[in-house]
Amino acid sequence: MNHKTLLFATLIIAGSLVMLSSCTKDNAEDIYKNILCDTTDVTFSKDVHPIIQSNCAKAGCHVEGSPSGYVYTTYEGLMKVVILGKILPAITHTGPIKMPMDPSKLDDCTIAKIRIWIDNGAPNN
Repeated sequence: MNHKTLLFATLIIAGSLVMLSSCTKDNAEDIYKNILCDTTDVTFSKDVHPIIQSNCAKAGCHVEGSPSGYVYTTYEGLMKVVILGKILPAITHTGPIKMPMDPSKLDDCTIAKIRIWIDNGAPNN
């Protein structure tokens, strides 16, 4: 085998090893979660209400007549818990009550949107 062929084969093998070692099992959402999480211009109607509907009001939880007594299907109902300061400890799982119970804790992006909305005065927008 001549030197050029040996050098070429070595480069191919080295390049292949570099490419294979850079492969991971991470998915795009995990890798780019800070980039994919758009927390600009967070509003109740566009961001918070859909989160509440899909995570808190589903399956009869936190709706009119539910055993919990907390109704989140309206802005006014949700504000009762926001004013008491109970929603962030519940969704971050740092308080005595951890919500949602099933499935587990909301993802960081979702929590960030709710936190930003509350920090902005929880407007009905």
